[in-house]
Amino acid sequence: MIIMTSLLRRIDGMTCEEFRRYHREQHAPLFSSTPEARKFVRRYTIEHPEPTRTPGLPGTSFDAVVRMWFDSRADFMRMFSSRAYWTKIRPDEKRFFDFSKSEFYFTHEQVLLGEPQA
Repeated sequence: MIIMTSLLRRIDGMTCEEFRRYHREQHAPLFSSTPEARKFVRRYTIEHPEPTRTPGLPGTSFDAVVRMWFDSRADFMRMFSSRAYWTKIRPDEKRFFDFSKSEFYFTHEQVLLGEPQA
C-alpha cells in the first residue's frame, strides 16, 4: 500500500470553522461519491487539528491532514488523472484550500505498535 498525505491550508478569507464545515459537509462527500474514489482509494481520512494547548508542543500551521491509501502508485495515478477528478474534484478543491500553500507526500505505513490498517 502507498499512502498519500496532504497537509492543507485554507484559502485566504475563509475562517477555520468555514473551512472545516466545507471540507466535512461538501468536499469529502463529493470526493467519496466518485466511482474512481470507490474503485481506487482503499481508505480515506480527514483530520482537522485542534490547538495543542500543551506546554512544549508547538501548534500547526495546517488546517487539515488528509490521508488516502492506494494499492499502488498506478492506482493513485488512475484516481488523480481521471476525468471526475479534473472536472468535479479539482475545481471544488479551489473553493476551500490553497494548493500552493499546502504540502503533499507519499509514504508506506510501518506499524510499530498496534494493528496495521487494512
